[in-house]
Amino acid sequence: MDGTGLQPDSRPSAPPAAMPDAVLQAGEYPLWFRITGDGPILIETIEDAVFSAALIPWPHAPHIRFFLAQGNDLAMAVNQAGFICLSPARAGAVDGGVGLHFISGGEFWRQYTVGAFFLYEDKPAALLYRDDIFLDSDAPPPSPRLWTYNLYSAAPESLTVPSPDAFSPQDGWNMDVLRFNGGFWYFRTVNKTAARPEIQMLRSEDLSQAGEPISLGTFQTAARPEPFSAAPAPLREMLVGVLSEFAGGIVTVISPEFPGTRNFTGGEDTGRTFSGYYLNAPAHYPLLLVTDPRGTGLYAEPGNPIRRFRLPALPEGFIYTGIGLAGDTVFASWEEQDGYSIGAAGFMALRLTALID
Repeated sequence: MDGTGLQPDSRPSAPPAAMPDAVLQAGEYPLWFRITGDGPILIETIEDAVFSAALIPWPHAPHIRFFLAQGNDLAMAVNQAGFICLSPARAGAVDGGVGLHFISGGEFWRQYTVGAFFLYEDKPAALLYRDDIFLDSDAPPPSPRLWTYNLYSAAPESLTVPSPDAFSPQDGWNMDVLRFNGGFWYFRTVNKTAARPEIQMLRSEDLSQAGEPISLGTFQTAARPEPFSAAPAPLREMLVGVLSEFAGGIVTVISPEFPGTRNFTGGEDTGRTFSGYYLNAPAHYPLLLVTDPRGTGLYAEPGNPIRRFRLPALPEGFIYTGIGLAGDTVFASWEEQDGYSIGAAGFMALRLTALID
């Protein structure tokens, strides 16, 4: 007992979080990063990425497969590589900085493809699967198939999730789809080792509970984008305005409010796709950032005119594939694409105020 009359806290303290691999201080000029199997590397300009990687089928190419928003942090599931966490809280004393953590999946991740990225019990969770379309692999289904990370460790950790774990990789089950739509989780798992190959399609309201079998038609319907009416009110209103400006299409949205990626449309089948980030936090007005693959963007707030912005230009054959926000820094993923193949890939960082004046 100390002089205040209070009993000292004898509980062990939490281990200190690992220091970030880098602290990014984005400004009015973009920071460019290229993704490799060993993590992100800083390059001077986007032109340095041209001809820097061979074009290979996308399931086997290092690239940012998914974004996931969690509080002020922005996470990336990196195909063939592991996780990237971008955290303003981990930037130390650097004002406006963002801590970058790379958590390597090592050789195990290089054998498989990232099929989903979502939150399970407040933990970021990536699903790995074996690609059987572009490569006739003799690798077994990944075991474990679900992985997470924390900032106290340099390596990812396996994660137990009851609903998908009911189909064991040791029994030959390869789960290649897991998505959220309309309040349900939908997943598909394939077993090619049985005498007669099996495909199971299921859904569950809660991944901690067993899934129920569904028909092919129900599974295919769940792959369609959700209507605007399924979005929370502030986002719904902004989506209507944004897609009106873009003359229709499908917006893939990440948000701290969502357990994973969600796709929304007003019903117009224009074939156009957009990437969006939605934030409705106490310290901010609700805001929506949306960009098309060439970097033409819209910034929306309720009650204010929609503002246009332009992401930095990309070389021919390159497109933007996602957008997110960590603190006051905008991150946008990019890829060199040719049909089903990806060459160079990475992300760009830029201060929000450099885009939106």
